[in-house]
Amino acid sequence: MLLLLTAMTTGCADSSSVTKQPQALPASTQQVTKQTVLTSTPTANEKTTELSTPQATVATNPTRCETSQLSVRRISEDAGVGNVGLTYAFTNNASSPCTLHGYPGLALLDAKDRPLEGVKVLRSQDTYFSSKQPREQLTLAPGAQASFQIAYNHVSSSEERCPTSTKIQITPPNAYQHFTLTEEIMPCTGKVRVTPVRAVGTQP
Repeated sequence: MLLLLTAMTTGCADSSSVTKQPQALPASTQQVTKQTVLTSTPTANEKTTELSTPQATVATNPTRCETSQLSVRRISEDAGVGNVGLTYAFTNNASSPCTLHGYPGLALLDAKDRPLEGVKVLRSQDTYFSSKQPREQLTLAPGAQASFQIAYNHVSSSEERCPTSTKIQITPPNAYQHFTLTEEIMPCTGKVRVTPVRAVGTQP
């Protein structure tokens, strides 16, 4: 009887030990789950930090103005002693600055959109209305303007009819595309002078 009681007591102890062992598994699973969360948290924080950090920018020189980002219009007119001076201005309509340097292109057209015969376009640093000024590179901020002048003499020295344009074509300096404007220009001497672009307000 004593031996039987001892065996039963030992069996109960072994059975209790076996049933308690699986209880440690949930704790182990919980520990693994916490470790995964802690590992993913710094990754999320790193992404947030990366997105909130301003990116470095490198300053570059403004590019030359393209015809597509400009507009042109006549802003003033002068006349005296048979001379006529028409001042035009390019406006930068883009959202970034650009540069202009040198002389704009000019062509006078007849009623059939053909080049006006007997007229020569001359590049000139000055006119009757503007003082001599060398070429300079202008940087136009968005909305800024640069001007130039077209000058000619409309007094005829003969009985012949002066050549008269119906339209003119204006090309920004160093550009390829042009603007076409309705403009009547009557250069009776056969010469039209064009000045380089200047900052608005420096004419003459």
